[in-house]
Amino acid sequence: MHSPLRAACALAVVSALGGAASADVLFNNFAANDEYDTERGWTMSYGGPLGGDVYEQAAPFTVTGGDYYFDSAEVAVLHNWGPDLIYFNLHADEGGVPGAILDSTTASGVAPPFELRPPMVADFGGDFVLKDGQTYWLALRTEETDALVSWAFNIVDDFGLRAQQLNDGPWEAFKGDPGTDSERGVYRINATPVPAPAALPLLALAGAWRLRRERA
Repeated sequence: MHSPLRAACALAVVSALGGAASADVLFNNFAANDEYDTERGWTMSYGGPLGGDVYEQAAPFTVTGGDYYFDSAEVAVLHNWGPDLIYFNLHADEGGVPGAILDSTTASGVAPPFELRPPMVADFGGDFVLKDGQTYWLALRTEETDALVSWAFNIVDDFGLRAQQLNDGPWEAFKGDPGTDSERGVYRINATPVPAPAALPLLALAGAWRLRRERA
C-alpha cells in the first residue's frame, strides 16, 4: 500500500475514534460540582394523598454547531411521596411551547429534599438526531398514580423560558423573574456530533484498509 493511502486511512481511524470519544454538552445549568437547590423546585404530581392537580414541567434547549445524536438528559428531582419513576419526553417546539413528542424514556433515582445527590440520568439511547438550529423541549412527569416530586431549581440564576401543563391541558410558557422563586429546573443535555458528510469517505477507506490487512 502506498504511503498516501496509509496516511489517509490513519487519519480516518483517528477521526472516527475522536468522534466517538465523548458526548458534547448542549445545555447545562447545574452549578459547579453538579450542585442545585435542594429545597425548592417546580411541582410535578399526579394526584397525591390529597388528590391534587396534575402538573407536567418542561424546559427548552436550542441546538447549535451541527446535528447531534441525543444521548441523555441529567436532572435533579426532589422526592416527596409516591413512586420515584420519572417519565421524560423530548418535544418539538411549536410556537414557543412543547409540541409533538419525538422521543421518550424513563429514569429513577430521586433525591430526598435538603440532600444533595448526583443527577438522575435519563438515557435516550443516541438514536434520535437533534437538528442544528432547532429548539426542543425536555418535559418531565411522574407515574400516573399518587405521587409528588419537584424538579429542583438551578442556583446559577437561570430564569429562562419554561413551560407547564396543568391537568393535561394546553402547555403554557413562562419566563422567570430574578428575585422571585421562578428559577428554571436544573438540567444538562448530552449529545454526540453526527459525522460530517465529508468524513464518511475516509471512514469507508479506513474500513477497507482494515479488511485488507485482515486478509493479508
